Amino acid sequence: METECFNSAGSLMATSTRGLRRKNRFPGHHSDQMMHRGICVSQFSRDSQIASLNNNRNISFINDIIISTSGETENKPQLQMGLITDSNNAEMFLRLNIGGTHFLIRNETVLQRQTGLLSLIVRWPHEKRIPLADAYFENTKEYYFERSASLFNVIYQFYLTGVIHLPENLCLKDLLNELDYWCIAPDKYLADCCCFGRNTGQSDLIETSSGMDHVDHFKHLRFGEYRLQIWNLIEVPSSSCAAQIFTTLSILFVFISILGLILGSLPEFQLKVNFTTTTATGDPIGFHIVETEPLPIFERLESICIIWFIFEYVLKMLVSYDRVMTFLRLMNIIDLLAILPFIVEIALSLFGFSTKNIRDLKFAFLVIRVLRVLRVIRILKLGRYSIGLQMFGRTLKASFRQLSMMAMVVLTGVIFFSTLVYFIEKDAEGSQFYSIPAACWW
Repeated sequence: METECFNSAGSLMATSTRGLRRKNRFPGHHSDQMMHRGICVSQFSRDSQIASLNNNRNISFINDIIISTSGETENKPQLQMGLITDSNNAEMFLRLNIGGTHFLIRNETVLQRQTGLLSLIVRWPHEKRIPLADAYFENTKEYYFERSASLFNVIYQFYLTGVIHLPENLCLKDLLNELDYWCIAPDKYLADCCCFGRNTGQSDLIETSSGMDHVDHFKHLRFGEYRLQIWNLIEVPSSSCAAQIFTTLSILFVFISILGLILGSLPEFQLKVNFTTTTATGDPIGFHIVETEPLPIFERLESICIIWFIFEYVLKMLVSYDRVMTFLRLMNIIDLLAILPFIVEIALSLFGFSTKNIRDLKFAFLVIRVLRVLRVIRILKLGRYSIGLQMFGRTLKASFRQLSMMAMVVLTGVIFFSTLVYFIEKDAEGSQFYSIPAACWW
């Protein structure tokens, strides 16, 4: 009889027109309570706490409820290990049906983790559990969730071991969505093993995707709500239409600055400037140094773009929930290097110096030129908005060992053959191989 009940249940759920609908996916759907061969579709009246849970299902909200109800669980008597009967079966075990696959786990095991939706379900009585599930099987005492069983295996293993592992056959984005559904923060429970060590790009994606719960970081900060909105405006282009406009403007300014840098180097867009060399006392020596500079229009465009970059960087640092971590991120370091030459020139001008007045100081002038070369780093800012460039960078990072080994092989060959040609050709008249480093170019 029980077998027939499950077969009928499976047939009922497999039928698309009569299948069970998830209430959290269809909040406006109100079907009557339905009983069919042991299947009870959850349509119990919800109290305010359950309604709030379904409308605000996030990690911080779940953890707050777990903390508030932890005392109720501690007062329950501990069940002794031994013979399992029908009377203590429900108190010892939580029975789940995930997409037709049966899972059985001890309540005590779930309570050890102190996090996630299952930890809350174990603490609540049966009447409060049913609205959280998609259905309830009366005959087998199982709570049914219309989710992927293969993805839930990771959740099940987490409650057993306390760490999250990543199977190679699962999509990382799907796994992150599953962890989000069960209200488990992936960045707090990642396992330090080969699962994440083999693929650095995946761990980077988890680090980035853990920002899906930024509300937790900004929750207790001063003006946290406004800071979160500004942070999403700058860092999460998909968060709103305004964020997409802001991202488009940033990309436009990057292209304008790069285009101005390239066009400003063409002779057609340069002016010849005469500079008089002076002595240490400021007296002119009497001869001129002719150099070229870009047209003034390019300098104005440069200033406008730099002002935008500084505004973007400073605003990001002001609203960040962790300024040290934000400062040390690779893309933010690139942003800082892109505006550093302009900041140095402003600092020098505040002290009464300019790039034109320090031309006689060779070292200082060399530093200024090196800083100006750093302007080309702005092209790397496009990596913030390009998924392809991000994947390329992660691929290089993940393949660092292999690339290092390849570089060692190439370097070994270069040194060997340059040494060989140096000793063979060094005594020849007019030889260009006068040293091993010179032979390396060959």
